[in-house]
Amino acid sequence: MDNVILFPKTEKFYEDELTKLLRAERYQEALEMLTFLLQFPGVDRDKSDQWEALRHWLLTMFPETMFPSSESLAEDAEEESALLRQYIQDKTAADDGAFVNKLKTMLQEGTLEAQVNALDQLAYIEQPEVSQFVKAWLCERPRHPHIQFKALQALKQMGEQGMIEFPKNGKIVLVEIEETPLTAEDFPSRIRDMIRRVGDISEISQPDFVYFASQTWQEFLAYAYGTSIYTELLRTEESAVDVWASALHAILQEKLFGTGEREQLLETYGIVDGMALQWKRAHNVLSAFVKQFTPNPT
Repeated sequence: MDNVILFPKTEKFYEDELTKLLRAERYQEALEMLTFLLQFPGVDRDKSDQWEALRHWLLTMFPETMFPSSESLAEDAEEESALLRQYIQDKTAADDGAFVNKLKTMLQEGTLEAQVNALDQLAYIEQPEVSQFVKAWLCERPRHPHIQFKALQALKQMGEQGMIEFPKNGKIVLVEIEETPLTAEDFPSRIRDMIRRVGDISEISQPDFVYFASQTWQEFLAYAYGTSIYTELLRTEESAVDVWASALHAILQEKLFGTGEREQLLETYGIVDGMALQWKRAHNVLSAFVKQFTPNPT
């Protein structure tokens, strides 16, 4: 990391994301991001001191949050979901439809962040007219692929099943609602292996690189879900794990650090000449996604 650079716009993007994580009390994710940012040697000294102080504060004030057991994580997630469901159902029953109407307005007129928030809450409202509203909203016109995927997840949580057709990435896609993954671990194992491979390769030289890679990969899966790209990922052979993992690694390395030793990276992943066309295809697909949906760091 001695020769890498954190570009100003990239730094601003990370700081905005860090602020969102802290406001949402997602301290574990905030710590991971701070650890990643503190790897960059060229950052202003005052800024790096602030990040280090914040990292120390998180470790001191929330040790159980920082290092929870996998069992407690599962229990906490389940408890949080149950509490949120009860809260929303109580709100829905208490105000004769005003709360639901507010969420509908957020979904129709709000920012992307507000729409995500609305879907997170609508997912717990078990009313046929609400799920029909979300379906109509999803099918109405093209929308950001992240929010489209979020709507599919909400519909699945509502108990909806069957096929749904909607415009996405310039085409009409058809998906089965109940097959929608709700978490990263719900995706097929081969797709999960692709991002795990990035972690295996980067854990020694860039141990926190996989944080950004994982975030990008999840956004890419939302972008690809239901399209021919996702079908291609589902049907790939085991060798394609290294192809997609190395293509993602190469693109993010160049985007974050401004340069990348591609030949050495391909050798590390075991990409041989016979895989060149497949690698170029994966690189082109991921590159188009990154250019369209992630901020330009330069």
